[in-house]
Amino acid sequence: MNAARSLPLLAVLCIGCSSTAPPAPKPASAVKPSPLAMTRFVSISARIAADVQQDPGNPGLLAFTDNGDDERAEGPSTFDVLPDGGFVIADPLRQRIAFYDSTGKFRFDLLIYFGAERLRVLPGNALSIVRAQTGQRYIYGVDSAGHYQPPRLAKPEDPDRDAEDEGAARLESPNAATVSANGQTAPVRVLFEAPGESLVSIRRLGVDARGRTYVALSTAAPGDRVDVLTVIRKYAGPGEQLAEIADAPSVALVHPTDEFRMRDGTVYQLQPKGSEVRINIWDTNARP
Repeated sequence: MNAARSLPLLAVLCIGCSSTAPPAPKPASAVKPSPLAMTRFVSISARIAADVQQDPGNPGLLAFTDNGDDERAEGPSTFDVLPDGGFVIADPLRQRIAFYDSTGKFRFDLLIYFGAERLRVLPGNALSIVRAQTGQRYIYGVDSAGHYQPPRLAKPEDPDRDAEDEGAARLESPNAATVSANGQTAPVRVLFEAPGESLVSIRRLGVDARGRTYVALSTAAPGDRVDVLTVIRKYAGPGEQLAEIADAPSVALVHPTDEFRMRDGTVYQLQPKGSEVRINIWDTNARP
């Protein structure tokens, strides 16, 4: 009798039911994360110097030339981040490398007697420096007291952080590209979909300890004036986008050889501004 009484109740419960299943949620890779805001910036004083060789000035100041009507100013060209969060910045007009702490306070400088095109920090705080014009790479080792030693030419077995981080990047279309660690890992598929904009170039910035890949996308919209913007993205696996930085300021005064660096999940931008050099910082670790 109990079973008979339960039949009408089942019929009532099924009135208005649909056999159509609810829509499946979008996979994580299809959900575009909201852009990350800049975490902070560090300001380092700079000045325009007519003749830096005759007037070296304050060693804590970085130097620029005065840009003319038809030429871009010269100034800080490349940088890297130390393990303790400090910065090393190439000051080619003074033919030196300047060291600062994480707040932008000047520590010391290292005279190298040539203009640096590329600069990387190696294990033990050794430096890898590529000389402008010649392309020769030098290694500045550190002794047990923490002092930098005279340079030597790099050997094939010396770490090459630039080659490791940049890997291989291929622009396939105005809306797609792939990047990989020189074919050693599965490529990361990068898709760019923005109305009226297209990819101009792509550069791999490196991979963090968790295997997340960071890329810099240069984008532009067609028109009489081409304004190139840079977007930084963080990916997991073959193409799952975890984070995006869309507010990186444009660099107009001096365009560094190395504008962006990534260390331990944090992205850094070298932004020369004339009276100062800013290091803009975005911490992406909140987006695992």
